[in-house]
Amino acid sequence: MRNPAAVLALAALSCTATTTPQPSPATAVPAETTPVATTTTTSTTTTPAPSAPEVDHEGDSPQSAVAVPKDAPDGGVRFENEWIYGRFGRFRRHGGGTGVLENRRYDIVDVELADGTRHKVYFDITENWNAWQPPQ
Repeated sequence: MRNPAAVLALAALSCTATTTPQPSPATAVPAETTPVATTTTTSTTTTPAPSAPEVDHEGDSPQSAVAVPKDAPDGGVRFENEWIYGRFGRFRRHGGGTGVLENRRYDIVDVELADGTRHKVYFDITENWNAWQPPQ
């Protein structure tokens, strides 16, 4: 036989436990698909390091050598000096030389900057070299 108290408790529970159905959420239509950057402030999450600033490597190697114009006077020496000054500011030449790599001719200039650091600057002098004419 069934326990009448249990049946009554179950009936009472079913009557009081009914909930009002929630309306279904409306389907959201994104206005725009622009990504949003988020950051977390928890101690377990690390944020990525900022990217390195872009560095101009022009003149740092034969592959990035500064091209001396074909018509630069005096073998391009004045052009080279003005380029170095425009790039680094005050400087002192400590030496240099020319060389050939993969059928290109280069001037390599060793300079000391105002802060005491030294740099080698590469100039591609191929066009200027080929255009040279002896003085008349």
